[in-house]
Amino acid sequence: MAGSLIKIAETTITSSTASVTLTGIDSTYDVYKLVISNLLPSVDDAPFMRVTKSGSADTTSNYDDAKKYLKADTSFSNIANVNLDKVDIMATLDDGAGKGSNGEYYLFNFANASEYSFVTIESTHFQSTALTVRGFAGGFVHTVASASDGVFIAFNNYTGGSTIETGKFSLFGLKK
Repeated sequence: MAGSLIKIAETTITSSTASVTLTGIDSTYDVYKLVISNLLPSVDDAPFMRVTKSGSADTTSNYDDAKKYLKADTSFSNIANVNLDKVDIMATLDDGAGKGSNGEYYLFNFANASEYSFVTIESTHFQSTALTVRGFAGGFVHTVASASDGVFIAFNNYTGGSTIETGKFSLFGLKK
């Protein structure tokens, strides 16, 4: 499997940034992988994702998701939504040093203009208020048959004014 991940784009955030857009998805690879590491908000908040069309985030209400919210300290929850304008890819993250979160996302059908783009979600984070580990497992689909060329990531601003304080965002193509 060595050499099967080909880096397409990478961005490392070290100071307050509103959002990250990674593009470069085309028909070169059938499957792409996004890795997010050490993501930290400026204030407690949940990050979301949108697909990009020609480099711009698609803000239409065409996202459907289903995922498990896994919690080490209590029972899991089921999450399912239709017609969203974005999808939470991690639960609410705590701000502050020594925290951060990680996620892996596989992107399918992005370059295919006659299929829906869909993404699998696997993410974890430490929640300091409950002193526990939590995470998401599931996925989402963008219910528009058109090509997508990347992803847009930001925070929901549930608590007002949240930005990305740190994080590394790496987009790979999976070699055929």
